[in-house]
Amino acid sequence: MSQADLERLKADASGNTGLAEVLAESLSDFASPEDAVNFLASRGFDISVRELTDAAAEEARSSEGVGRNEGAYGALLRFMVNH
Repeated sequence: MSQADLERLKADASGNTGLAEVLAESLSDFASPEDAVNFLASRGFDISVRELTDAAAEEARSSEGVGRNEGAYGALLRFMVNH
């Protein structure tokens, strides 16, 4: 995955988009990080568990915390931290 792919995911899943809505609804059904990756792959994102975990870890190091004010993208990152 390129940085552009991660930025596209962040933009699409942070706002008021169809992806954000479906992702937010689906998060409770995910049992593992692989479920999240498979969900994203089915929607055209080529993202690995490692890449999502790294993005969540980077957010965790920020003073704002993981995924604050980032909608479904933030919820996805919090899921990655907790699983």
